[in-house]
Amino acid sequence: MNNDARLSALQKKVGGFREVMGFEYSFGQPKEMAARITPVNAHIRRILSELEFALKLDEVCERRFTEEISAAIGVLENAIKEEGVLTKSACYAAEAAIMPLQSAAKEYSVILCAHAHIDMNWMWSWQETVASAVATFTTMLDMMDEYPDFTYSQSQTSVYKLIEDYEPELMERMKKRIAEGRWEITSSAWVETDKNMPTGESLVNTVKYTRDYLQRVWGIDPAWLNIDFSPDTFGHSTHVPEIDTYAGIKYYYHCRGFASNQVLYRFKAPSGSEILMYREPYWYNSGITPHVGIGMPELAGRMGGLKTGMIVYGVGDHGGGPTRRDIERAYEMMEWPIFPSLRFGTFHEFFAIADKPEIREKLPVIDRELNFLFDGCYTTQSRIKRANRMAEAKLTEAQLFSAGASKLGGRYRASAFEKGWQNTLFTHFHDILTGSCVQDSREHAMGLYQSAVAYAETEENAALRTLAKAIDTSMIDISGEEEIIRESQSEGAGVGYGIPAFAGVPNPERGAGLTRVFHIFNAAQCEREDTCQLSMWDWVGDLRRLEVVDVDGNPVEFALMDGNPIKYWDHHYVRILVRAKLPGYGYTTVIVRQREVTRLPHYVFPADGGGVARPENDYVLENEHIRARFDRETMSLVSLIDKADGSEKLSGEFCGLVKIDTEVTGMSAWTIGRHHAVHPVTDVRESHRFGSGALRQGYHWEANVMNSTVAVDVSLDKGAKALRYDINVTWNEITGRFVPLLAFRAPLGYTADGYLCDVPMGVTVRKETNNDVPALTYVAAKNPDGAPLYVMTDCKYGYRIFDNAILSSLINTAHYPDHDPERGKHSIAISIGVGSDCAAKMADISECFVHPERYVTCNPHAGTLAPTGTLLCAETGSARITSVTKDGDATLIRLVELCGKTADVTLAVDAKSARVVNLLGEEIGECTIDGGVKLSIKPYSIVTVELK
Repeated sequence: MNNDARLSALQKKVGGFREVMGFEYSFGQPKEMAARITPVNAHIRRILSELEFALKLDEVCERRFTEEISAAIGVLENAIKEEGVLTKSACYAAEAAIMPLQSAAKEYSVILCAHAHIDMNWMWSWQETVASAVATFTTMLDMMDEYPDFTYSQSQTSVYKLIEDYEPELMERMKKRIAEGRWEITSSAWVETDKNMPTGESLVNTVKYTRDYLQRVWGIDPAWLNIDFSPDTFGHSTHVPEIDTYAGIKYYYHCRGFASNQVLYRFKAPSGSEILMYREPYWYNSGITPHVGIGMPELAGRMGGLKTGMIVYGVGDHGGGPTRRDIERAYEMMEWPIFPSLRFGTFHEFFAIADKPEIREKLPVIDRELNFLFDGCYTTQSRIKRANRMAEAKLTEAQLFSAGASKLGGRYRASAFEKGWQNTLFTHFHDILTGSCVQDSREHAMGLYQSAVAYAETEENAALRTLAKAIDTSMIDISGEEEIIRESQSEGAGVGYGIPAFAGVPNPERGAGLTRVFHIFNAAQCEREDTCQLSMWDWVGDLRRLEVVDVDGNPVEFALMDGNPIKYWDHHYVRILVRAKLPGYGYTTVIVRQREVTRLPHYVFPADGGGVARPENDYVLENEHIRARFDRETMSLVSLIDKADGSEKLSGEFCGLVKIDTEVTGMSAWTIGRHHAVHPVTDVRESHRFGSGALRQGYHWEANVMNSTVAVDVSLDKGAKALRYDINVTWNEITGRFVPLLAFRAPLGYTADGYLCDVPMGVTVRKETNNDVPALTYVAAKNPDGAPLYVMTDCKYGYRIFDNAILSSLINTAHYPDHDPERGKHSIAISIGVGSDCAAKMADISECFVHPERYVTCNPHAGTLAPTGTLLCAETGSARITSVTKDGDATLIRLVELCGKTADVTLAVDAKSARVVNLLGEEIGECTIDGGVKLSIKPYSIVTVELK
């Protein structure tokens, strides 16, 4: 019998010993104690643990210690045989037999990193999170007072902020321990964030606002915060190493997302940037047990031969942290001679030891995304998903326009943006944005989103008004309107109009009289020619004589959407569609006015008046680029033809809304069960055509889905290469025999050659897979013979690319942990159309979809800006600008290369100095100032251009 078998047999003869049958979570009450079993005493625990470790050590030492181990086991076997028990003297005699292993044993060490995993509002409310954090930190500080060697590490900037807000008396005690190096801040993010659904800007901003806050309030050097602490994050997007490297982060601690036994490895982005990854082998809520040392010889082989390990211990999820038992057991095991050296320490200490060339070169390089874990999290809790998309978009818009307005003397309120981003970033916690939370958590998140959007909308409106006031419209003649203006009720009308469900920007009417000036703004980098929807308030002219012109009096194509004014809180408005060409990051000006009477009309009864309405034989929407045909009975999109080459993009099967019966799972928020039956939504109650001339045409229909209803407007604008679906859902479903899933399915008319998906700070190409995958806004099915079909959404993240079709999951009727999170009203916009295989061009399409045109109204006035212009003229090749912000007197323009090739960039700006920097402000590239700022961006890389 070999030594392993002998020790196993011996253990079974020891009273109180419990055999471990597989991996066990070690935090909380030991199983023996829970079962009221008296555990083995300290000297038995010591020798049995030392022998287990010795066996593992012998394996990696070419069996050099087999005889010594055999002799030690023999001592214990004899004691059991003779005495029936393991006496203290027998245990020490066995230990003496293996003392020759001590030198080899002490080559191994384990750093004990105390931590409390504090979930932000996972299964509870905000006040409970606050209580958990305050209580945990108080306990940890008390333990530090009692145990002078004890160290503690804590992530998540949000918990430091809540201490400042709710229990500031703890701050000085915490700062003292931080200064001593005993309290380690492992936070490089506002929360332990999701890595798949926040935009790239959000993943950068979570580092930025963390560093800003911790430096300002807690005195932490920003460069110190170089660990991405993401233990429970549900997957890791492909560009995370580039994002982290750009942000000055070197190391990454995680538990989920890597299906390998490897512990230490290198995660490489398409840009070539790498970070050093540590995948927790014992879970991040461990207790201190002998197990943490026994496995070190084996774990060293999974860490490139590194003989220093790390154990992250402490009661977590709901806080708590290490217990007295953990600390006392650690002290006990520090005295064991045939065991790794144990010491209290920090994550920084471990990574400093691990980050050595001789270790790195032995580690595997992983150059793919580390997904997918919980596919339901890309869809569950629709309100959170929508609010997040809108908050992110509005904050970046507001920063862009505010940066432009600041050049004209307008404000750039960095404090407002910080608060807005802090609120939004909090909701990116991996159990909030993912929807795997309870009602209290959702309600708190929705309040934070409302606050964030209020900051963004207020700043954006102020910036647009500043810009509008600077635009010269003095050439517009309003003479003769004085009396009408004096009697005007329009100025201030429309308060709160157009901003439900986080849409729109506050835009009360500021014009008066019959001549109204509209300044239309473009928050997208690309030039666009779109059909823009304007609202005009309390206009007292004759709608039959309304016209739209540019500042030179040239006619602008337009169409009235309303035949008569619509009442809104004692004011009235009409909606107008206007065809406008907008420069990238620019604006244009149009004038709505009443044209002169050229001929008095004379009316007669219409020729077909009173005739029978004739239904359309075909339901078709067509413009110069695409032709879409619908089934008249079911409103299925049965054909979508790209008129550029005549190719059909759809298979002819049902394309549109479907209700899918999915398998009931216990973790329905986290997972979408196996698809059973797919039911096209065909119970159409009514349908009719709408349109405003050539600018916009469409169909409206309503349908029943089980006990719920959907109302759909599908439209096609002039010049568009895509249909737009605006869907309003009243969802009344709960889980029954199946979990109902509302989705939009588009079966392809060609065999897809991969699927292009936008992810944070880039794209990735995926193969078909029969589970949902995350994408920020779109999936485009690559077409080997032409342009791809894409499906894009304004507030959804989950897509299934399977069976040669694109399916966007819209509403997952989860039942746990929130019983019915989806009941109520939902607004969803979907674009389906002809796209591009070029990631940069798809980024343009996505940006225009996420950032609709904004406009403000003014009366004619003098100004310094031309009626049409741009805030930033940029030629970026295959790169795209992700944000324009201010930092003091510096303007910061962040860019990312999307297509895997060097991008030559020219920014037409007037700058005295320019630097290419990372998030820390460190120079990472070169640029010149010669007819603008010129630089080159490496493939898939992120840079910031700092202008002064």
